[in-house]
Amino acid sequence: MKKRIIISFNLILILLFTIFCTNSLAESEIDLIASKNNVAVDEEFNVTVNANNKAIAAYTIWIYFDNEKVDCILNENSLNAIDNRVIYTWISETGRNENLNELVQITFKAKQEGIASFSIIGEFYNENGETMDIKYNQVEVEIGENYLVDAQAENEKLENSSQVISDNNAKLKIMRLNEEGVNPNFNQDINEYYLIVNENTEKLDVTAIPENDEAEVKISGNDNLKNGLNKIKITVTSKDKTNTEEYVINVTKTNNKKDANADLETLAVENYTLSPDYQNIVTNYTLEIANTTEKLNILAIPQSENAKVQIQGNENLKIGQNQVIITVTAANEITNKKYIIDVHRRNEEEETEYAKQQKNIVEEANEVLEGISNETNTGNTEEINTKNSVFMIVGIILSIIVIGIVIIRIRREG
Repeated sequence: MKKRIIISFNLILILLFTIFCTNSLAESEIDLIASKNNVAVDEEFNVTVNANNKAIAAYTIWIYFDNEKVDCILNENSLNAIDNRVIYTWISETGRNENLNELVQITFKAKQEGIASFSIIGEFYNENGETMDIKYNQVEVEIGENYLVDAQAENEKLENSSQVISDNNAKLKIMRLNEEGVNPNFNQDINEYYLIVNENTEKLDVTAIPENDEAEVKISGNDNLKNGLNKIKITVTSKDKTNTEEYVINVTKTNNKKDANADLETLAVENYTLSPDYQNIVTNYTLEIANTTEKLNILAIPQSENAKVQIQGNENLKIGQNQVIITVTAANEITNKKYIIDVHRRNEEEETEYAKQQKNIVEEANEVLEGISNETNTGNTEEINTKNSVFMIVGIILSIIVIGIVIIRIRREG
């Protein structure tokens, strides 16, 4: 009989231990990113939670914001806002880890001048149900008119400086065609573009307006289009004739757009992140690498399985500026598309400065995290106490039930 009592009490202890043991809070790699650092009153902006390609199976996050400075605008039914926080929960449909980047994007509207702070805490789990080690950052957004005045002054400064260099300016301000589908989107610093048209297209109307109205613009190759590859050239000559810029639109005329597909499905660099994030309609990227990196391992997968990919310039990288060119040749062996990565390899001095900056960022993040942790603990004391009380009551009730059953059995056997 005593053995049964001892076993019952052991079960009680195990049960209580399971109830009251909690996983420890972890460190973070989750970023809060604001779409704008400065906004005017009544202006909307977004705050994005980014997991930096971390493998996660489930999570719940709480995004805290200054509800005196901003209003939260919920665009998703899965989001819940309570007072000064937004709650969001996600679970992998497969129950397995998934590599996640953007977790959620929340829209806010500024309502009062000042500094609006945003912070985050959460619970993250892997596919084994284990709590993950996560670190968090916070972000601040300045609300008010002061920054607008500064921005206006900066714009005026830029306009004045552009007047000084306008005579040798050979850049385009506007470039568009009467046919949709040109990629990438026009940027005066990008000189090569791509377009596929059907075989009924004989001519393309091109609008090309230079930044300097007195610069000379010549357009060639936009009529009498032949089947296959055509090149439309837009040549801009500066007012003072000292500078020339050439923009090229590579036009493939075909009814078989599938065989003319020279887009990449995936473009990634091992251990580094492209800027901006990869999109198949964006052809130009930048990348800063460590002083010790001499070669880049690049993953470039075409959308068409019959397309071919050639990578040049990713080895023997020199200190300073380098250019990597990924050329995709479509299945028709006529259409090609170039993706360009401008790579800067840091010198020793830049590497030292970079290390200092990273150290400062980590120290500041730790200080902020400690402050957030203290505020969160203070603000959630009542909630935590309530949960603990519930657990305690449940544990006591279970203990009483088990002990009662043991006593009843003892009396019956006695």
